[in-house]
Amino acid sequence: MSGVEAILDRDVFQFQLGAVAEEMSAAIRRSAFSPIIWDMLDYSCAVFSAQGEMLAQAETIPAQLGVMGYALEGVTRELPLETWRPGDVIICNDPYRGCTHTPDIVLFSPVFAQDRLIAVTATIAHHVDIGGKLPSTTAPDNLEVFAEGLLFPPMKLLDGGVRNETIFRFIEGNVRNPRACIGDLSAQVAGCRTGERRVLELADRYGVARFAELAAECLDYGERYLRNALAAIPRREYRSEVLIEDDVSARDPLRIVASVRVDEDSITVDFAGSDAQRANALNCPLSSTCSMALYAVRALVASDGPRNEGGNRAVRIPVPEGSFLNPLRPAAVGNRHFAQQAVADAVLKALVDAMPERSAAGCQISFPALRAGGFDTRQSAGGARRYFILHDIIGGGMGGSSNADGLDAVDTHGGNCGVLSAEIVESLGPVRVLRSELVQGSGGTGRHRGGLAMRRDYEMLADDLIVSVFLQQAGAATAPWGAQGGGAGAPAGAVMNPGRTGEFALSTKAIGLKPRKGDVIRVQSAGGGGWGAAADRDRGLVDRDIRESYV
Repeated sequence: MSGVEAILDRDVFQFQLGAVAEEMSAAIRRSAFSPIIWDMLDYSCAVFSAQGEMLAQAETIPAQLGVMGYALEGVTRELPLETWRPGDVIICNDPYRGCTHTPDIVLFSPVFAQDRLIAVTATIAHHVDIGGKLPSTTAPDNLEVFAEGLLFPPMKLLDGGVRNETIFRFIEGNVRNPRACIGDLSAQVAGCRTGERRVLELADRYGVARFAELAAECLDYGERYLRNALAAIPRREYRSEVLIEDDVSARDPLRIVASVRVDEDSITVDFAGSDAQRANALNCPLSSTCSMALYAVRALVASDGPRNEGGNRAVRIPVPEGSFLNPLRPAAVGNRHFAQQAVADAVLKALVDAMPERSAAGCQISFPALRAGGFDTRQSAGGARRYFILHDIIGGGMGGSSNADGLDAVDTHGGNCGVLSAEIVESLGPVRVLRSELVQGSGGTGRHRGGLAMRRDYEMLADDLIVSVFLQQAGAATAPWGAQGGGAGAPAGAVMNPGRTGEFALSTKAIGLKPRKGDVIRVQSAGGGGWGAAADRDRGLVDRDIRESYV
């Protein structure tokens, strides 16, 4: 085989594996029960090598994709791959065994050909409720991971293809919506099985030995690609700091320090100097911290490269043990998404001047979420009472870049979640969406302005609901930063009964509210930072901004 033919085989094989992961993704989305999966797309799929390195991934949620390798490492430490058998499906969600937070359940399934393990398929999905004291499970004021719903150590959900009914019954007895939870788990199994079938087809096509060779070649190429791409960055150390709100255990914000050292063919992202872990659930497990650091490096350095874990071999990520980015068990980590988004923000901020042509100003990482649960009392008398759970996340402004304005109302970095439609929100329970709109003037000024924030008003249509609102980037010190002389984005915030009697601002962590029927809660994200001096903005774009009410 010529060198050109070998490269062609490798590249075609990489795209075929990517197609496998995307088909797994379609299987989950089309069979899931919960809109957080089939509409918001809060799930991910991947294919791993027999040695545990990610070969391909579906394009869904970066924050979940990056942790699956750490989860597989944690799982196989207790259940070695040699003990896995055809038909097995392993479950785990323990943040201290390589997973992220408890609602994100990871499933792994081995793929055997000719009695040889050739790959592992993997799915991870956010379950809208997995127990805990509040609807939708997580609460920022939790002190220990044991308060954050069910914890699954590595164990076989399916053993040789046979369901472990004890696990399923235990889940049903401990979650608020067992039908949805079990349905979503079954959808994840379907995703794994879809991947298994397609991987076996590739093994039949290439042969088991050649399949293993191609997998290794794809990973090696991914490593070479990232190491070569690092040559474009001046060799030195870059540093940044990012603050995020606590507002649970302390008034002082949490501080992330990122020092990025670029060497000849490797890069080190060091978080020494970041704050110690705190007595709340804003701590971030090590897997999520490393996942988002890797995301940020790849986004800047090798976004066009192979979508596998080969490039991770060139990245070192030391994180101080006992910091809030690598807490000690049993610290709570349920609301880790605020910290992990800030991890990506800090790494990108550190490198913004080193790679201005590939960078952007600060993006919204406000992650505004409204969660509600309770009984829908609007149902007719005598009917069965229905417990509902709503988990809604809204997007905000992406930062402007050297060649474009930032996008409006999008989830950024580790997110990529869609915004639930008003119709879906209202079909879930007694909550009405009164408005969903862009926030005029919320993007930072600049030659390329930041994207606009989003505002959504929710009306409560029943009493006795339990509602929580969580967000960050609510002040000048934490709002999205401007780059190259651009202005900061507008901060996020939440208000109870805006423009009405009894109006008041909510904390960034409003936990377990008990609104009355008719109350309205307004949630607003942050706008993106601007890029470059506002005086350099093209006059035609200024006129368009005014004409289309962006400003």
